[in-house]
Amino acid sequence: MSEPEPKTAARPVRREKPLPLVLEILPGQAGEGLVDIYPPGTYEGKAPQELCDLTLRKTDWSLEEQIIIDDIQRQLDGGKLLFKGRELTGAAQDLAVEEVTEEGEEYLYLPIRAIKPQEGGGRYGFRFSVFVFR
Repeated sequence: MSEPEPKTAARPVRREKPLPLVLEILPGQAGEGLVDIYPPGTYEGKAPQELCDLTLRKTDWSLEEQIIIDDIQRQLDGGKLLFKGRELTGAAQDLAVEEVTEEGEEYLYLPIRAIKPQEGGGRYGFRFSVFVFR
């Protein structure tokens, strides 16, 4: 009987050329969020939380983007940032997925959701309603 091979940890993907990172912070269940682009060399080794903080601290946003930032801040008041429904762990470039624009330009995409827990509800996050008919 042969011995099972030890499992090795997943290694970060090595790319031939550095790619820009497109970070999108989505408030709640919104379909669109705040988009920020990090050029190659500016995001490597940084945690997603750190990049989100840098993005939210910027001040040169348009009026429409500022409305999205306000929505994100409301969600973060008592909420948290999640990636695919999980806590943010690891480096940003390890979580991001490689995508290609219509023009054929490659980039890394990292969608992060700002989620506030549902308010109200009972112990399990929902309420029961009882109707009595007489």
